[in-house]
Amino acid sequence: MRTRRLGVTTALALTAGLLVGLPLSATAAADCLSEPPAGLLQPSCDDTVPPDTALGGVSTAPNAAGWVATSTMAFAFTGAHIDADAGALSFECRLDGPAMAHDWTACTSPRTYEGLVDSDAAYTFSVRAVDTADRAYAYGGFGNVEQVEDIDSSPATFSWGQDTLAPVSFVNPDLYDEETPQQPVVVGRSVGIRLNSNEAGVGFVCEVDGVGTPCTPGAWRYEGAESGRHYFRARSIDKAGTPSVWSETTEFFVPADLIARRGFSRVKKSGAFDETLVKSKTKGARLVLPKQRVGELRLYAPTAPAYGKVRVKVGATNWHVVNLAGPRSAQKEFVVFNRYQGSRTGKVIIEVLTRNKPVFLDAIVARTNVFQG
Repeated sequence: MRTRRLGVTTALALTAGLLVGLPLSATAAADCLSEPPAGLLQPSCDDTVPPDTALGGVSTAPNAAGWVATSTMAFAFTGAHIDADAGALSFECRLDGPAMAHDWTACTSPRTYEGLVDSDAAYTFSVRAVDTADRAYAYGGFGNVEQVEDIDSSPATFSWGQDTLAPVSFVNPDLYDEETPQQPVVVGRSVGIRLNSNEAGVGFVCEVDGVGTPCTPGAWRYEGAESGRHYFRARSIDKAGTPSVWSETTEFFVPADLIARRGFSRVKKSGAFDETLVKSKTKGARLVLPKQRVGELRLYAPTAPAYGKVRVKVGATNWHVVNLAGPRSAQKEFVVFNRYQGSRTGKVIIEVLTRNKPVFLDAIVARTNVFQG
């Protein structure tokens, strides 16, 4: 609790006591709510209870991280005596920060700052109430009592960070396809994408096929991609919540796993698409996929010198032979026909051509020849 300090010089106290004839302490106590004392012959009095200050509002509230995306900030504030003093109040404001900083200056509510610059350093606004009438009176007693300042010794403060510029995003998918560079095939359920920005501390918002998906800056992977055609885009969000423009859309295609049917068996194989292969040694054994329109057909399979052959067709079109005999490899891509060779409609049929020679098949791409728009 704040207290008032009474300063009385010995000579003046004696004179005042003789002339006024009142108890010295009663006169001093009454005068301590305001300076100077009511009469010239009354003892000097220092009001030691300064006013209190409160912020009433801010024009733009920072986000949860303490940042704003505006270069203009305005503050409303109020002040009040905490004792029975009824004297007038004024205010002093101060701004600390990377630009337009100033020491205490007289101000009124609301106080507005415009044209503030972006910076990693924080701004801090402070305001304090001043007992105007008391501060104008310089306490001039002859005693050893030091005058107490007539201002709020604990100013109201408000701090924030500022970032008004939208970030720039750099989205680099880890995709390569010599056959169709703009619509690459990803032989797997995981797609690597690198997300970066020109600003530090940004987050990212990502979409796959128009649906938001959690993502993180730096080297990131989209997991669990379903078979078929997909579209990816991303944008960064800076500390103040300002988003970048969306990146260009990246398209990619994921093959379908081949499922064992009559004449084929399922084989688990680490590193294969979906970790499985289908195997057969039976000439004439077939895998049949549903009727569809196909403008490009690729087959993925391991190769080895002792492996056999299969043939592939769509609907009533001609057969295309795929020879799996060759240098040993865990997986090889066979382009049965490319997207520049026209479209076919019908069931996709894969048939074993050789007897007693194993064939292993992994995955298939059967897609239309619709080019990226």
